[in-house]
Amino acid sequence: MPVSRRDFNEVFLGAMALPGFAEWLNAEPRDSKPAFFSPEDFEALESFTAILIPTDQTPGAREARCAQFIDFLLNASAEDPKMQAGWRNAMSTLRDLGYHSAGPEAREKLVEQMAGQQHPTFLFIKQLNTFAFYTSRAGQIQTLDYRGNSYNATFPACTHPEHKVI
Repeated sequence: MPVSRRDFNEVFLGAMALPGFAEWLNAEPRDSKPAFFSPEDFEALESFTAILIPTDQTPGAREARCAQFIDFLLNASAEDPKMQAGWRNAMSTLRDLGYHSAGPEAREKLVEQMAGQQHPTFLFIKQLNTFAFYTSRAGQIQTLDYRGNSYNATFPACTHPEHKVI
């Protein structure tokens, strides 16, 4: 079921070249309707990603629009049936485990159990969700405080006494 990093990067770079990629990046969340997933699978995926990276003092997967990114990427990867089949299998596994029909607390418990077991579907979803989050504006700038290609004009001295010894 796992997709290699090379396969994923190939699909991702191909998606970036698509005419709709820039529009997707700038679209408001309310404008997004799933193109690859069914509405039920998309809702389950959105919930699963939000459990993996919840909103706290910093944005979470919902604000980073991780589920929308995954949906866009899979829709753009029509020529890669292996990747699409992996995600259809993942959603089928979640449905078989009762995730789709579970309430919020039961969903959290199920994700926790899957994480503890290192369930292949959990790892599969987590991999792309993590990539989607940390390449998003919310993940890079708002969470990691990435400032781009900038430099420091000065470097403050270290104040730890043990580091003053040469």
